[in-house]
Amino acid sequence: MTAITLNLEPLINLTFEQFYQLCQVNLDAKLERTALGELVVRAPTGGETGSRNRRLISCPGN
Repeated sequence: MTAITLNLEPLINLTFEQFYQLCQVNLDAKLERTALGELVVRAPTGGETGSRNRRLISCPGN
């Protein structure tokens, strides 16, 4: 999975509330924030990963 890490510190110190608002207006984006305040944008997982995850969390025999 590819991820892009953006260092926003030279421009803005993103608060929790600002990060939350950013996530709310970009619901399709997979956004994370590191302990250092960097913004991580991850690519969405594909169908194969979704199927694998479903098998991992399903009950045995299902």
